[in-house]
Amino acid sequence: MKKLYKFSWAILCLLLCNTQLNAQTEGASFTLTGMGVATPFASDYQALGINPGNLDITWRYEKKVTMGFMEGGISLFSEALTKTEIRQNIFQEKIKDFTRDQKRDFALEFANSKNSFDADMTTFGFSLQTNKAGTFAFSTRERLDYYSKLGNQVSDLIWLGYNSNYFDSLIVANPNGSFDTIPNVDNIDPQTLDNVIKGVTALQNAKSLSELIQGTVFKFSWMQEINLGWGKRLMNKENMQLHGGVGLKFLIGRGMTEIIAENNKTSVFGSLSPLFGIDYDEISGGNSSALPESAGKLAPVGTGFGFDLGATAVIYKNFIVSAAVTDIGSITWDGNVYTLKDIDLTSFDNGGLESVNFVDQVQNLNGSDGLLEWQGTQSRTTKLPSTMRAGFAYDNQKKLRLGVDIIAPLSNELGSLDKAVVAFGGEFSPIPQIHIQAGIVQGGNYDTKIPIGVYFTLGKGAYEFGVSSRDFVTFFRNNQPTISMAFGFLRFRF
Repeated sequence: MKKLYKFSWAILCLLLCNTQLNAQTEGASFTLTGMGVATPFASDYQALGINPGNLDITWRYEKKVTMGFMEGGISLFSEALTKTEIRQNIFQEKIKDFTRDQKRDFALEFANSKNSFDADMTTFGFSLQTNKAGTFAFSTRERLDYYSKLGNQVSDLIWLGYNSNYFDSLIVANPNGSFDTIPNVDNIDPQTLDNVIKGVTALQNAKSLSELIQGTVFKFSWMQEINLGWGKRLMNKENMQLHGGVGLKFLIGRGMTEIIAENNKTSVFGSLSPLFGIDYDEISGGNSSALPESAGKLAPVGTGFGFDLGATAVIYKNFIVSAAVTDIGSITWDGNVYTLKDIDLTSFDNGGLESVNFVDQVQNLNGSDGLLEWQGTQSRTTKLPSTMRAGFAYDNQKKLRLGVDIIAPLSNELGSLDKAVVAFGGEFSPIPQIHIQAGIVQGGNYDTKIPIGVYFTLGKGAYEFGVSSRDFVTFFRNNQPTISMAFGFLRFRF
């Protein structure tokens, strides 16, 4: 296999195995994660990317400036792996090799199973509220999105390798240095299986790569966002305030890989920066998008622009109605861009994954006649994963906040939600310094979740910190876990 393919699957395995981005509905805002409701409640710079219509609203604290550093959040969901298996991969625990039958079981489990990973890190956020000109906000954010669903044949080939039923025959290495070709049947002696070095199929029976990957969806992207936002109160009546806002974002692409093969249609391409350590020498010749050897590790492979629009009405001081459209725009990938070279697969010289801990084993998928072949191309433009948001909430401005959030994808682009999200949640503050959150979230790229969180406010809002999880139930079940955490320890107001 080509090195680009090797890395694509390594990313998949690393994300599944080491914590385990698609579109977190509240980004890296630890003050919102615990209740799962963001559209009506996001404020100051945390409203960027969620609802800029909230920027100029004065919530509980009469502060003009808000600043934060290193607020982050990660989430993993896997239909295929159990919580125990994820833990084994996180800590790299030794796991015994699986038998051929066990590998078949894993191939069936991973086929059509959804796996998602989201990660956001707001490295710096700042907002300034003025008396007449509205509120201005700025943030820098790292955003990683990942989603996968393997087709039946791909899952079988990854787990079983040359033992897959796709191959008609097996090449066996004998102790004396000779080779035999035997039929690939189910009842092969285990000792013989240990000496297999390659699976082959006749050319007339071979399938093209685009056929073999049918049913597969693999999306990975890493982008840096530089956000600017402005919001202002547009109407101020006795029983109603209307606020509007706009957010602009400049996007720097660090890497992306997309494999979509469904309904007999195939789209495959990738673009990865030098940071990922990919050796393109074998396939970069004649590729106009290949970066020079002198390019820095963080040399961007894509750039783009986007914007967000939002509006919020505050009725009778306690009732909130919000709406927003986010991620309108596109990014053009023009560095190290490669697409699928659709050849027929006639042989494979790897025995498949040896254990659930397959970060190391995935390296063995790099062979001279690999599963995917790649060819260079000039550029590719992708739209951002646009979403529509609506929020409804009650806030008594003292101890209780309750809200509903509805978030729907407007496209099927890289990073888009798999399906609409509906969330209900709230926050209770027994004393002004302690805020306890809980909610329920249905939809998106995950199973039903019950988020919880707690954060603390000191000095009448001057300092804020806390932690939260997107799924409390995961602590008590082993299957289909959503392992997540959001955190922030450096958020200030003055």
